[in-house]
Amino acid sequence: LAVVTVALVVSMATVSSATKVSRVARQRLEATKYAEKVLEVLRRERDRDQETFFDTAVCGLCGPFGANLEFACQLSCSFTTTDVQATVEILWESSQVSLSTVLSKYKL
Repeated sequence: LAVVTVALVVSMATVSSATKVSRVARQRLEATKYAEKVLEVLRRERDRDQETFFDTAVCGLCGPFGANLEFACQLSCSFTTTDVQATVEILWESSQVSLSTVLSKYKL
């Protein structure tokens, strides 16, 4: 009986740990996808009208998201006349994902 009890306790601990690791991986993937979408919106704005984007650019908004709004989003940008350094940070619980890109002017 003691051996079976120990085996069950170890099995439950393993399942619990695997579930937590799986949840964290899912959250990280979802956060990364959202950060990529935020950066893609900035790219589309730049591609739509470069002159307006670089002359009157402001850092766009990104807000909470997720099934229970569990993720917070922070977007920071630094502008020059020829490029924009954009960084998106997605925060949840005690974790975060950060993605950065540089959007430059280009000639067609």
